[in-house]
Amino acid sequence: MTTSGPARLALALTALAGTLWASDARASACCMSASVTGVGRLAIWEQAATGVMTTYGHGTGLYTASSEYRGLPEGVREDDLRFDAWALVRLAESVQVTARVPWVVGLKSAPDGTSSVGAGFGDVMAGARWDVIGLGEYAELPGIALMGSVVAPTGRRPEQAFDALGATATGRGAWGLSAALAVEKAVVPWFIRADAALTYNFSFQRADTQQWQQFGPGLNVGVTGGYELKPDKLVLALALRVDHEWPLRVDGEVMPDSSATALTATLSGSWKVTPKWTLTGSVGTDALGRLGVAQNRPERAVFSLGVRYGFF
Repeated sequence: MTTSGPARLALALTALAGTLWASDARASACCMSASVTGVGRLAIWEQAATGVMTTYGHGTGLYTASSEYRGLPEGVREDDLRFDAWALVRLAESVQVTARVPWVVGLKSAPDGTSSVGAGFGDVMAGARWDVIGLGEYAELPGIALMGSVVAPTGRRPEQAFDALGATATGRGAWGLSAALAVEKAVVPWFIRADAALTYNFSFQRADTQQWQQFGPGLNVGVTGGYELKPDKLVLALALRVDHEWPLRVDGEVMPDSSATALTATLSGSWKVTPKWTLTGSVGTDALGRLGVAQNRPERAVFSLGVRYGFF
């Protein structure tokens, strides 16, 4: 049976529309979470991206080794301000690399009225991401990505601080290697992602005691759910994360009651102002640690604002 010219045209347009719809669906699915949490990742059409993130952390208390919460005494301030410059570059369709350079400002005060402000470079980070299965590549399968990163000891450790309150400390000052796995599923306008990371910290020699200290290995597990409020424009996400670090060692000896755990909730959002410019923001808290799961960690309220520029 032959097909008339108008019928053939209608069939061609229908096929084209179906192709474009599938492409748009994949693009939307793969890019909802690209910039809504932290540095994020590249959208499928981007070759590179760069940006700046400003983060203010306000200390509210701490959790002891027995998971007891203690608020900061009156007059004590444990705050910091971070400026992170970062970049993402695509090396291949499924491979991208990243780098982050932080500048940290410490803001401290004591009950006797003394205060101190310090600043310096934090610990820089470089990493890579391999999308084993791209998000939206297969309708029935989630996206799967493997990631690795290295942290360099460019920050100033607490014992290296040159002020009495420690405001000039800007990082851990230790080498670290991390390996991570992320699994994500998107059904527009929703997405959900689960990820886990293992970190190994190398030992370093303390500047004050000359002892060799090594932070224990770390495990970070998180679940993030997000919703696209306005297609390709506005995305909101809520993340819950658990961080655990095993006991530290000093001169090879395990220090008792030195393991640490934190439970964090973060609400974040991204707004694509133009196809290339995106504004990001978030608010987070460690107050969930009061449920009795946190130990040897400070409690903080964290606020961030950032700007992102994509190259394509």
